[in-house]
Amino acid sequence: MRGIAIAAMFLMVSAMFSSVDAAETKVHGRLYVHWGLDMTSEADGANELALGRSYVTVKSKLSDYTSLRITTDLRETEDNKGKTRYDVIVKYGYIDWKPKFGNKVLKLRFGLQPTPYIDYQNKLWGRRYLSKTVGDKNKYLTSSDLGLSAHIALGEKGNIGSLFLGIFNGTSYSALGEENKHKDVNLFARLNPFWQNDDLGKTALTGQFYRGTQNKEIPDSVAASDYERQLISIGGLFSYRKLIDLGIDLNWYNFGQGINLEDKTSSGMSFHGTMYFNQLFPDQLFLRTLNLFGRVDLNDPNTDNSDDGSTYIIAGLECVPTKGFKASINLRSISFQDDTEVTEKYLFINTLFKF
Repeated sequence: MRGIAIAAMFLMVSAMFSSVDAAETKVHGRLYVHWGLDMTSEADGANELALGRSYVTVKSKLSDYTSLRITTDLRETEDNKGKTRYDVIVKYGYIDWKPKFGNKVLKLRFGLQPTPYIDYQNKLWGRRYLSKTVGDKNKYLTSSDLGLSAHIALGEKGNIGSLFLGIFNGTSYSALGEENKHKDVNLFARLNPFWQNDDLGKTALTGQFYRGTQNKEIPDSVAASDYERQLISIGGLFSYRKLIDLGIDLNWYNFGQGINLEDKTSSGMSFHGTMYFNQLFPDQLFLRTLNLFGRVDLNDPNTDNSDDGSTYIIAGLECVPTKGFKASINLRSISFQDDTEVTEKYLFINTLFKF
């Protein structure tokens, strides 16, 4: 059944572009498959094999100035009876326009598109097939929304960095319905300070400011400001000689709780690192495909409370033998500030296939 669903998704997307010149169209795909064992004391060895996500992407260059992208997402959902099933939805569906007057610096995008901070932090973390970024996990912001955005490249092909200004509905690609008339504004910046340095070329700094209104139905008698939301994020990666990566992802999320109620602030801080073996064992065919990685997330749902936080840790070994395949064995734990909560522990084997 899973294979049929994936094949159907692929054929559906491909058929949509069957009339487009094949030389101008590219099709990509990603498949996340894992096995997980719950080692928590009360779990009694519960384990599962699962298809985490399956993406098919079609990109087409329509002209020298316009291009489009559609990405479908096959994932597990629950129906109204609590039964698990696979559904296919559109994650991205947008058109890009690079106006001639923009001199290859300006790009305008319209449609269902990535929110840039999460999108870029996924690249810095590099292991979306293992775990979402901390902001995405905590649902501070969706990874894709309907909107209009302007992208400015800094330097040739954006090698120095980029700037972004977007206006979004403030909903999500998995729940598109708008509950009010308000729109959200998103500012994002990326800087590659050592883009000319061979040793530090991958080092990057990122930041975003997001402000808008929660996607709730707001009566005319209520001020929208009572349900505002604001997200400030700072991220980055220090990368040295393709040997060591050290990354951060810091988020502060503030949102209104209603009339005459104080705003609530949440925070999510993520720190991750990688040591690559390819520089340490350049002559060892297998060892040079490996890397050791670790990540720690500090989550605080309400910064005014002192006992509601949690710590998420993931550490493991990753193998990248070829461009289209990754595999990892990793341990995970979730511990809580509340002493009455039991620490959760897991063992995972994750794989990524892409074409």
